[in-house]
Amino acid sequence: MRMTATINSTGAVDLDTAGQTSRETYPSVADARRAVMATAKTLAEQTSQDMQLHIEDPSGSRTFLVDAYGTSRQESATPATVQVPAESVATVESAETAESESPATMEPVAQASVGTVPAVAAVEEDQTPAPVAGTSTAPNPFLGGRPSTASPVAEPAAPGSRRESLPSFVDRPEVDAPAQRGWRGALNQLGLHLAPSAAELSQRQDEAAVSAHWAGPRTIAVLNPKGGAGKTPTVICLAAVFARLSGGGVLAWDNNNSLGSLGWRTFDAGHEACVVDLLGRTEHFMTSDARVGDLSGYVHHQPADRYDVLRSDDRSGDQERHMVTGDEVDRLHAVAAKYYRAIVMDSGNTERGANWQAMIGHADQVVIPVKSVDDAAEGASRVLAALHTGDAHAQELARNAVVVVLCCEPGHQKTKAKELAEEFAPYVRAVATIPYDRALVEGRVRFSAMTPATRRAWLRAGAAVREGL
Repeated sequence: MRMTATINSTGAVDLDTAGQTSRETYPSVADARRAVMATAKTLAEQTSQDMQLHIEDPSGSRTFLVDAYGTSRQESATPATVQVPAESVATVESAETAESESPATMEPVAQASVGTVPAVAAVEEDQTPAPVAGTSTAPNPFLGGRPSTASPVAEPAAPGSRRESLPSFVDRPEVDAPAQRGWRGALNQLGLHLAPSAAELSQRQDEAAVSAHWAGPRTIAVLNPKGGAGKTPTVICLAAVFARLSGGGVLAWDNNNSLGSLGWRTFDAGHEACVVDLLGRTEHFMTSDARVGDLSGYVHHQPADRYDVLRSDDRSGDQERHMVTGDEVDRLHAVAAKYYRAIVMDSGNTERGANWQAMIGHADQVVIPVKSVDDAAEGASRVLAALHTGDAHAQELARNAVVVVLCCEPGHQKTKAKELAEEFAPYVRAVATIPYDRALVEGRVRFSAMTPATRRAWLRAGAAVREGL
């Protein structure tokens, strides 16, 4: 098998492995050379084939033979005709020598560019902590790059002492697992053990954050006094993210006295119950005789996305709509906090209502959606200002707020969304941007109907919210 790597002065690598091409970028030429050498060793070991590696960079060209055991030797070298600073050459040579003399190891792998299935590329160096005395320093590919503890040579432990520094052989973080997505995951299906890309690692970390349970219930209030600013889609998508990954126990609650749309944009459970119906049963649900299954007659379960919806009073015609008071919000919240671990509340369009004020009192985190238009941004700015002028709890909510910017049109709106995100960033804890997606524009919102990019963006938003809980 032959691998050819062309490295330019910026550290960019064009890699050709048996006809499969890819492009990677590294901080320096030396980093790129180390990555290419590690890639060759990894493939030689995993495929049990000798690898001829040809590297061309600003210092010249070299050809190596990397055998199936991961050892390498230089077969030829041609200096470059251009003048290269002595310090750069020395750095490259020392890196090459270190690679040639050290035994082959399975290195973590860097993120690859999207396209055809490219050759494997490795990152600069193993960054694992110093190993326990008496253990091998060579990372084990089956331990996700950790130092291997096979056949340790260690001093006997003193009676009653604990080897607290020894790793667990069963409790390994999921983020250490081999790649499961993209071309790396595809190659792993063939028997390789390639580390995940940076993008996959980031997604795993966000998934772990969102799926982690906390002690006690938490309430997330979604605020923006401007109608049509994206509150309802934000409530739905955050509820879906938390419910899908954390195993349920999530309630989306429409705390809107002016005909909220949460019930319209989610699925019904075969009945028409709303907040008014549950208000008549709050005392019962706080007793020891109440059963969680009985709540199904008052909330609307979303089968695919695994959360429940508490609808606002959407009666029309001759029936007078019930205006929920602050005391009633307190009663409803007591029931919700007893049966759900996460409560995501849609706030309606006014911060002056008693139900709005009561919701803020129960909130542990506020999320402020902003569609990529100026009037929605103005509504977000005003609600932030209102929180900052409130009591200590409201001010802390403002400082810890998460802004979610939603692109409301395809194309040029990306620029507007980026501008709004940059403007809000100094005033809140985190800002997340959601790309345009037709599945969010109208009709019932289903998480599975969104594009992968949109689902990934909502996961990032959920992880940002989780950090504040």
